[in-house]
Amino acid sequence: MLLNLSKTEQEMEQPIVEESYRRMENPGCHEVDASPSKEEVLRTVLHFIRKHCSSQ
Repeated sequence: MLLNLSKTEQEMEQPIVEESYRRMENPGCHEVDASPSKEEVLRTVLHFIRKHCSSQ
């Protein structure tokens, strides 16, 4: 049985896109670690929203 292990074009470009967002000064999206509890992730996201939306 042969498995197709090649990455799609999107999978190959994803790290490049993520790095580009990390380098932006004021990116439209922020990376959030989703490994903690749901409550902690929600607190983190709400913090980003309050910080970046209230300053506009």
